[in-house]
Amino acid sequence: MEASTTINQMLAGNRVFVPTYQRAYSWDTELDNKKTPKQVNVFLSDLEEYNRSTTKSKYYFGHFLFEEKPDNKFGVIDGQQRLTTIQIFLSALFKRLKTLKTLSEKEQETFEDIIKRNSTCRFATVDYDNQLFKDYVINQSKQDKNGLETESAKRIVSAFDFFTEQLKEKDEAYLTKMLEIVQSSSCTTHPVTDESEAIQMFIFQNNRGKKPSNLEIIKAQFMFNVHLYGGEEKESLIEEIKSRFEKIYKSISSIEYSINEDDVLVYTLRIHFNSLWESNAIEKINKLLSEENSISFIKSFTHSLAISFEHLTSFFGKDQRENLEIHSLITLGGIGISIPFIIKAYKFGLPINDISKLCSSLESLVIRHRLIGTRADITSRLNDVYQRFKEDNTAIKPIIALSLISHS
Repeated sequence: MEASTTINQMLAGNRVFVPTYQRAYSWDTELDNKKTPKQVNVFLSDLEEYNRSTTKSKYYFGHFLFEEKPDNKFGVIDGQQRLTTIQIFLSALFKRLKTLKTLSEKEQETFEDIIKRNSTCRFATVDYDNQLFKDYVINQSKQDKNGLETESAKRIVSAFDFFTEQLKEKDEAYLTKMLEIVQSSSCTTHPVTDESEAIQMFIFQNNRGKKPSNLEIIKAQFMFNVHLYGGEEKESLIEEIKSRFEKIYKSISSIEYSINEDDVLVYTLRIHFNSLWESNAIEKINKLLSEENSISFIKSFTHSLAISFEHLTSFFGKDQRENLEIHSLITLGGIGISIPFIIKAYKFGLPINDISKLCSSLESLVIRHRLIGTRADITSRLNDVYQRFKEDNTAIKPIIALSLISHS
């Protein structure tokens, strides 16, 4: 890849993929014209504004950071949301263009350079969404919306449907001009073979612009720390972190509208240190990473994070649908103080009936707190119970304690 290039040249002859430990597709689409446009809407409106302009300079798609692999494969570390949206938009554009005419030789070559040549796709999203991406967007062999298991899959479908709808009345002249704008648009790339360097660049760039989530920053810092101090364990630890975050991001795609990922980071910190007073995750974790046992902390905390997301996926999913007490607590909203108790209950293997009782007690407590309490008061009173909620406690003790607090 050249440092300064075009979208066509960046993709032609290469295979770009989103590593499984990276976030899935997160750009939203707003279908109501009266509401504030989302990222996908802005993507199209920016292109159309450029299309209407008289400028002679190329459209600029920004900077892309890649980890270079053998055989012309590149894992996108930074810029995957833009790149995924480019793929979706051009797939919808080619779909419309093919209804009007047979592609010219140049257009067919562009399609093969950017989208697909024979059975080789130029771009692949995260593994758990990629088959849907190929079927619905690239090959357009899937027409229904069944089996969309993740929010990221729903976003992919929504973006493709939006572009398809916006392009369905456009004529050949508009389509060919938009195709030329995108495929010849300029961008800059930085492919690196050293994963440590890629992680450093990700941290540097994203701390100097629109920041990623705290969870993404922590993931990058963990991987960089392991690169520096992992010793003989480095490679296996990196693979372990990648595997953990693959599961975490898949969980996020299922529950992200129910709970914020950075809140889960804080809840996991409270569980890890058995204190409801933990609040500043970045500050706390950075301090721990500066200490001698940082690798041990990274291993244990990454595991704790994965477990938290795994249990919350059950809590907000299947268990909520099948248990009235759980559903009632979730519906109440504003239950952040309760979540560490919930995760602990799952972690300690409490039966679902006891978890339901716990949710009922927590619901009473949250309602009472809203009527008469203060945050400091509820945290102080709960923290003692929370710290005694350990594996050697019987399941019923913390539940009784919570019930007494909520009715005192």
